[in-house]
Amino acid sequence: MRKTLMPSLLMLALAACQSGDKAAAAAQTGATATPPPAAAAPSDPKQTAERAFAALRKIEPQFERLGYSELVGDIDQDGQDDVAVLYGTGTPDATMAASQKLVVLMTRPGGPQALPQSDMPDFCPQLDKIEAGKLYLHQIDICSAARPKATDYYVYQWNGKTIVQAEHQTMPQRVLADLKPLGAAFRARDKKVVLDAMTFPLEASNWPVYDTELEKAAKAAGGKIDRAMAEKHYTDLFPNDRADLYADAIADLQGRPLKTDSSGSTSSSSPGKDGITYGLVVQPDPDEDREESNDNRIIDARVDLGMAEGDGGQNLVLLLIEGQLKIVAMNTAG
Repeated sequence: MRKTLMPSLLMLALAACQSGDKAAAAAQTGATATPPPAAAAPSDPKQTAERAFAALRKIEPQFERLGYSELVGDIDQDGQDDVAVLYGTGTPDATMAASQKLVVLMTRPGGPQALPQSDMPDFCPQLDKIEAGKLYLHQIDICSAARPKATDYYVYQWNGKTIVQAEHQTMPQRVLADLKPLGAAFRARDKKVVLDAMTFPLEASNWPVYDTELEKAAKAAGGKIDRAMAEKHYTDLFPNDRADLYADAIADLQGRPLKTDSSGSTSSSSPGKDGITYGLVVQPDPDEDREESNDNRIIDARVDLGMAEGDGGQNLVLLLIEGQLKIVAMNTAG
């Protein structure tokens, strides 16, 4: 008997709509080549951060009071690390931050220099990383929340004078982008990438592995599927036709229009082959009470990806957990 872990948002939606140049050599014999400039000695990130903190205290003497975080990395690609500091702000008697303030301090010969506050994002950001000269941030929904949820993703980069926004993705756009490597892994039968996107142990009852060797192994293990079992019996979880189905769905949905309904859920659908309709539903903030269950994870969105054909279909259920997509279940019907 097939079992459905949770109501399939996707199946309901699909049923309704079935989206240097090389350096020149010395010109003359005997010419003395000019040695290249010595590379700057690598800076110690901790010392770089402490220098930035000292400079920031001249602007905001008690920036640490309501909590802070920082990233160290070379934003302007001059060979010297810079520092982005995010700290809480509030009234003088506040014990929790009501808002967050971002300050970016560039390393200069005279010491760290803060960029103008007018150049900083006008939303409530959280720090992600500094990589290849770019500052990665995400926007949160409630600035004062103890467990905020991500809503949008941004990349800022140096323009010669300050940092400017270079990229922006909404959550559904980020989900689609993050699904692409998973789709490629399904297509290539790359079990490592697929299994890395799962959190073990799995509940066998949440997976259509009826009458398979994996089901037998899981029953012997108390109904749990560990990674070793999943790797050994991978094709019981994702037989070739199912893997190809998800690879096709992910590929076909890329670039399709995204529609958001009154509940805040975003969906897309795409007509596939042989009467199949592929679909995606992204439901933000699925655990609205933000209880510290879910193994203390912050779940930003639930994602349903799959297909419908006639009265039947199946979909893969994923959760966006602190910026990472995790496969948690599979629903089947018909």
